[in-house]
Amino acid sequence: ALAPALAPARALAPRTLLTLAPILAGLAVAAIGLYSSHATEPAPAPTKAITISAQKPLERTTADACSSCHARQVTEWQRSVMAHAVKSPLFGALESVVEEQVGRDTRCPNGAGVLRKASGDVCRDEKTGLTLTGAGGEHWCVNCHAAGDNLATTVPAWSAQSFSGGGNARKPLKDVLTSAAMEGISCAVCHQTIGPVHAPFAARANEYQGNATWTSFATGAVFRMRPEDGAGVSGIGNSGYLLDPSSFVTRTLGPGGPGDPIVHRPAPSDAKAYLGSSEFCGACHDVRLFGTDSLGVREKGEHFKRLRNAYSEWRTWSDTEKAAGRRAATCQDCHMSLYPGVCVAGSSSTSTSTSGGDGCPTGFHFEARAPGEKARGMIASSSSEPRPITSHYFTSVDLPLSTEFDDKWASDTSLDASGTPIGLELRRRQLLTHTFAFALGRTTRIGGQLEIPVEVRNTGAGHRVPAGFSQEREIWVELTVKDARGAVVYEVGRIADDDADLRDKAFVRVTTRDDNFDFKGKPQGVFGADVVDGPDVQRWTPNPNLGGTTFRGKGLINFQNGFLRCVKCIGIIDRDGKCQPGAGQGRTRADRFDDGVYDIDTGDCRSNLTGSNAFFETYFPVGALDADRGIAKAPDAILDTRSVPPGAQLRYTYEIETAGHPGPYVVQARLRFRPFPPFLLRAFADYEARKASAGLRPSGAQLTASMLRRNHPIDLAEASATID
Repeated sequence: ALAPALAPARALAPRTLLTLAPILAGLAVAAIGLYSSHATEPAPAPTKAITISAQKPLERTTADACSSCHARQVTEWQRSVMAHAVKSPLFGALESVVEEQVGRDTRCPNGAGVLRKASGDVCRDEKTGLTLTGAGGEHWCVNCHAAGDNLATTVPAWSAQSFSGGGNARKPLKDVLTSAAMEGISCAVCHQTIGPVHAPFAARANEYQGNATWTSFATGAVFRMRPEDGAGVSGIGNSGYLLDPSSFVTRTLGPGGPGDPIVHRPAPSDAKAYLGSSEFCGACHDVRLFGTDSLGVREKGEHFKRLRNAYSEWRTWSDTEKAAGRRAATCQDCHMSLYPGVCVAGSSSTSTSTSGGDGCPTGFHFEARAPGEKARGMIASSSSEPRPITSHYFTSVDLPLSTEFDDKWASDTSLDASGTPIGLELRRRQLLTHTFAFALGRTTRIGGQLEIPVEVRNTGAGHRVPAGFSQEREIWVELTVKDARGAVVYEVGRIADDDADLRDKAFVRVTTRDDNFDFKGKPQGVFGADVVDGPDVQRWTPNPNLGGTTFRGKGLINFQNGFLRCVKCIGIIDRDGKCQPGAGQGRTRADRFDDGVYDIDTGDCRSNLTGSNAFFETYFPVGALDADRGIAKAPDAILDTRSVPPGAQLRYTYEIETAGHPGPYVVQARLRFRPFPPFLLRAFADYEARKASAGLRPSGAQLTASMLRRNHPIDLAEASATID
């Protein structure tokens, strides 16, 4: 699936060429009228005067303006997450939580706006007096999710003053951005990009840099977030692209002078090369967060937190491929081509299903296509011949939650001319089911114990999986073992319904209220949770949090990454250096801990615990220690070792007691995926409902409970075995 060679482009189906015939004929007539004055002999006077106007040049790049010539590309893009990047309810709600809760206290009751633009009306750190507003990076979220807005931003500066419901200073992004900016990652963003930003030390004054740095509100120190600059690769992470509308849009009629119908300039060769590189994707698909990662600084010396690592993970894999003499597929080769395959009419002996199981509709079967393999078709309505065409579906692993994303765009089972499913449900199924090889290894029975190896191999991605927002992507194994009578011997990973949380943990209580303050005037418990062990709690050796490929034990297998918080023990420290519950403790996972002292500049975690014991896993990207204690803040460290590296095989061997259960034993296993944990969406929906009722959401709650319906699980693979 990671074959480096790029296969030849494939022609569109004959029916597509037939539908294009009338258009081509009309274009031919228009061309005769436009260019007849250049013929060597004067054209005969027509019997009836025909007036053909030159096409008006573009004045602004929008999807509507592009669609008249590039209808296919715009139609595909409209059904993609790129078009809904800034409309995403989860993104909008998370951005609001960050601005409204981080840095909040009684002196700054409305939140510091740490990722919005600062003005004279700012929040300041109570100890240093340094500015909190904007310290994490002005427009850190906006510059990627609404990238076309960064040249003339419409997002007002954050206001620390009380908000009465009027003005724009504290509104959600969707209520202050222009309609053009609300197009998200649009035609304008990609096709007006001329390359990466220059490294800060080489940039000119006031030149756009995206968010290359963050500023400590503890010391005022400025930390860089693009270590790649030192290796000569600029613009990686945090919106490191450079837009230049003048390179694309022109007010003249083109190089041919009056009468030339060209409405935009062709991309310069260097800009075109950048557009096709993984580095272009890396401008937004590596995301670095303000603050020093307590674990990352030890390993890499980096003074920032790696929230998303898709490009960096790809680069690691790519370098390995190149060292082995193989060409590494780019991001575009996999996400803007026919990869992983198309649907072909008829049945196939290798097809797993004829009703969507292989990502194809009934009556069709899946055929693999190599990364970079493209269909052939007309690039524009004025094209004279078919050429290799680039897919603009940008197939994602989740369905956009926004109401602007039509249900039919997900459920459509028809195919386009290349055999690619039009509906996102089938396309994402193809992408996900061709990511992993899943199997049960050699199962054994030793006395009264079963050993069941579960093997998962990342065969289809040039980055770790899950990727992207990997701390909130669930990929888990459901396993059931039954005895000769059909009774359940062991079961793990099963959920009661699509909206049920995984059962390795249970959320007893989640706090989204923000009216609980401690004696220092700090809000407590916002987006904190009281968590207890569930029946599927992980008991693996070694701990998967430490990395590795081979584990033994039992409990849930979940490749989701996580968030960590620096803590100290207020219970009992045992001989292994772990914190155990003291008197009156043990009701929840967190009640034996209190917040440790985390240094935002150095990443130091000062605690009475050492090593990994000094970190406690929380489950919200911004949150408190538990439902009653701790301020809402970003994690102190980010866990990225549980996801599956490209090419790697992970092996988890279950050790299961069979006492009282006669054999033989039947084992059934499923590999499952869900975009987001339901508890996450429910918490944001509750928070948004509270803010809307307080008049702080002019166009209503950004995320609602009804949106969970698009968060259903997908089965990726199955395996079974019988143990005598």
